[in-house]
Amino acid sequence: MRLVRKVLAYARVLPKGTRNRTDLLRFLFRRPALLAAVGTYETAILLSSSVDSRLKYLAALKASTLTGCPF
Repeated sequence: MRLVRKVLAYARVLPKGTRNRTDLLRFLFRRPALLAAVGTYETAILLSSSVDSRLKYLAALKASTLTGCPF
């Protein structure tokens, strides 16, 4: 049930992005190793349920902030 709610939340949020929607995808397709790593990470976050999802997203946000990622 949690997986269904997560996928529905992604489906609601993704169409709302209007700027630079494809920049990240174009960058990742040019670097297949990075694409595989990001895909594995996102899949692990989506499917794991041992930690609360809000805490996982907070950790992902903190990690991207520390590395200076604009996304």
